[in-house]
Amino acid sequence: MKNMFIICASLLFGVSLTAQAANVDFDAKHKACLEKIADDAETAYEDAMIWQSEGGGRRARHCVAMALFALGHPGEAAFRLEKIAKAPDGGSPDMRAGFYAEAAGLWLEAEKPRKAYNAATAGLEIARSDLDLRIARARAYSALGHLDYAVTDLTSALAFHPGNARALRVRAETYFKQNNLKMAKADIEKSLVADGSNIDALLLRGKIKEAMRLDVPAAIQIEK
Repeated sequence: MKNMFIICASLLFGVSLTAQAANVDFDAKHKACLEKIADDAETAYEDAMIWQSEGGGRRARHCVAMALFALGHPGEAAFRLEKIAKAPDGGSPDMRAGFYAEAAGLWLEAEKPRKAYNAATAGLEIARSDLDLRIARARAYSALGHLDYAVTDLTSALAFHPGNARALRVRAETYFKQNNLKMAKADIEKSLVADGSNIDALLLRGKIKEAMRLDVPAAIQIEK
């Protein structure tokens, strides 16, 4: 009986090691696939499709989606990322939340803010404090004209991630769109304390200062 237990344990341990090795191989191949997109997105897409057909699972499907984005198809890429997040092999809750965050960002790139909102909201049901999801949903709210809701989401993001430069910058932009220049200036200054070299933040600070100097509505500045 004891010998049988040892044999079974050894077999299970061997299977576990084999599974771990397979995951390492898949992770390495996934990384290489994503890196190849920067050099040759079309070849990376073709390779990822072959890998997917050979059983590459969510990693292969993810590389296919990201290659499609690089090839100029953000909407199709976002759709595929959402499918991965919902799939039985979509991975851990953190992985699924990450796929939803990427999908939301790409829906925004595709100028589909309602779809971005839906993806971000689905992700937040999994990971309530996720920074990328909060910011993506805030940007979706802003694109849909719901600026108050955008501020609320960004304030929640900053409650979970105090002093985050990106959340402060996006909230500053949202305040700017509301023509709340005082709050916009306060946020952009805090953002630059956290990340003083961010070009978008520096440009936004310039717009805010110019609007305050001229007393010009922020909406006009945004259009420029």
